[in-house]
Amino acid sequence: MNNPLEIKRVSPLKMMAPLIVFLCIALAWSVYWYIALGAAQQRLAELESDHLALKCNERSWGGYPFRIHFDCAGMSTELAGGNLQADKLRLIGQAWNPNHIIGALFGPVNLDNVRISGDPIRFSYRVEDGNLALASLLAENQTLALANKKQLQISKAESHLRPASDTQRLDLMATLSGLSTETAQLENFVVTGTLASEIPTEGSLDLLSEPSNYLDAIWIVQYLGDLGDAEMNAARAVINPLLKANDNKLPIQLKGRTWYWGPFAVAGSD
Repeated sequence: MNNPLEIKRVSPLKMMAPLIVFLCIALAWSVYWYIALGAAQQRLAELESDHLALKCNERSWGGYPFRIHFDCAGMSTELAGGNLQADKLRLIGQAWNPNHIIGALFGPVNLDNVRISGDPIRFSYRVEDGNLALASLLAENQTLALANKKQLQISKAESHLRPASDTQRLDLMATLSGLSTETAQLENFVVTGTLASEIPTEGSLDLLSEPSNYLDAIWIVQYLGDLGDAEMNAARAVINPLLKANDNKLPIQLKGRTWYWGPFAVAGSD
């Protein structure tokens, strides 16, 4: 008969079993994390070697135990024919999902002669079977300061890029909301079309734009580009037939390494 007052002795090994299991799992996960870290470092090295060389004043890796993140402080690189600089670039991925990377550019951000300041510019990049599945960008409360000291405020900029269904090109959908200058305001500006993998080159983009109000959009272009009345009158003479030919939209084109919005030369790509 069992004595209820008898002290039951438990093996020390049984008492430590949960701790041993936990330590084994932690050790296995740590090994996996360091393997995933090495793979991420290798992928970044390949990206820099083949496409986008990053210059950083300081590089650091971290994120243990569940994430992998990379910080590039004092970042600069060449992008779409221009020089891009930012205070910091941060890339973050979940250790168990290397195919989806999110990141942020901390400003101010300089793209050639344009200075961009505001909230961190966030982006996402997801691949499937080694190819791009979806790339997205979100920038809010941004101020663009141009070389001519003119400024453009943008409440929200959002864009999405994915493979086109029937070509080797990429579909683009971009929306700029709440554009304003000293002289005009524009509710939104939508851009749709396709891109080639290499920009800027002739034929690398086929885009159409649709501002919410063309008159306000024209005034904004005139203000930013310092266009005179004679240039504006000539531009208006060209705009109407362009609108009729393009379902009330204006094309965005690249000619001779200069970006055009309809008849307006917006900026050079050098």
